[in-house]
Amino acid sequence: MQVVLYFRPFPGSNPEKLAGVREIAEKAHVHVQVVDEAPAGERVRKLLSFWRCGGAIVECGGRGRDIDPGAFGAVPAVFFNHDFETLPRRTFAVRHDSKSTGALAARELLLSGADHFACITEPANPFWSRERRQGFVEALALNGRKCIHFAWPETPESATERVRLLRAFIRNVPKPCAIFAANDALAAEAIAAARLCGTAIPDEVAVLGVDNAADICEHTNPTLSSIEPDFRRGGNLAMLTLLAAMRDGAAFRGPRKRTFGDLHVVRRLSTKRLRRADPVVSEALDLIRRKACDGLKAADVARTFPCSRRMADLRFRQATGRTILDEIQSVRLDRAKEMLLNPHQELKAISDFCGFRHPNSLRKFFLKETGQTLGRWRASHDSAHCQHILKYSSNVH
Repeated sequence: MQVVLYFRPFPGSNPEKLAGVREIAEKAHVHVQVVDEAPAGERVRKLLSFWRCGGAIVECGGRGRDIDPGAFGAVPAVFFNHDFETLPRRTFAVRHDSKSTGALAARELLLSGADHFACITEPANPFWSRERRQGFVEALALNGRKCIHFAWPETPESATERVRLLRAFIRNVPKPCAIFAANDALAAEAIAAARLCGTAIPDEVAVLGVDNAADICEHTNPTLSSIEPDFRRGGNLAMLTLLAAMRDGAAFRGPRKRTFGDLHVVRRLSTKRLRRADPVVSEALDLIRRKACDGLKAADVARTFPCSRRMADLRFRQATGRTILDEIQSVRLDRAKEMLLNPHQELKAISDFCGFRHPNSLRKFFLKETGQTLGRWRASHDSAHCQHILKYSSNVH
């Protein structure tokens, strides 16, 4: 069996990247051997020789500058999330479209009803952080809005120092303000800084991050809304590009540098502004987001209120503009759509993961809400992608 190496120098790397690579490799009957280190010099050559591999995929991220594309010699290699501008012209590379992420953030926050907008980028200002800000600023300008950019006055030496600097910034921004942070770690620090200022989230300051890192987003107070990049699609694209390079060799004529976009916005309490501030409703919303797909019922949510079922429904509707049941169903619908994007997920099994007792209940609900059957919705959202996979996997042996 043909072997390709997958260099993964980051212990916390999103697992969807590798899952996307393996999804395509399986179709092409290729084995993916993971190497948990950054590729370096002579060691790369020894690994390539040992595995007799036909190619490699290299995750880069913030350490891209330390990776030498020339170390792979004539073996095709695809660089995953590397700055295109710093790579040789004929290098194969796939990366997240950070500029489009900034535009998506602007669209999401414009809908929040904020009067002012701000952006927080990484202190070291890596390429992806710069591009996210650029996309955000340009999208706001298109809609006649300006962006307040937080420029780090110095490189902070610790997380405490970062929060101190952010605290001074958030205290002085005009409110209500919607803040876009270049990643979830920055967004979490912005939330911590806002809380230290006594700033109400999201009513005075709404915060949106990128990456949808559950270990961060689920543990901020309030929980953090985040844009989830389509890392699985990125992994698909990296493997497809490598397979084409392995197949065609010097005759390769396709694009050598490709980008992938975002999956969706995962809305949590850091951007979900209530019509009327109510801490009990905020807790109920968090419960619904976490448990809606586990069979949660409206009555279960109502029991968390210190009042009657009728008053609980009234308080919830006054604060959110929808009923408790509507909110539960909305979360379930989003979950069903997310699962439909996975081509390996059987349609009949999706209902079990979305809190519906019977598959027919999900089918009827989905048709009512979207006007499409489960199968038709999946086909309309993934047909081009599936054709792309089949085109390449059928030509690689």
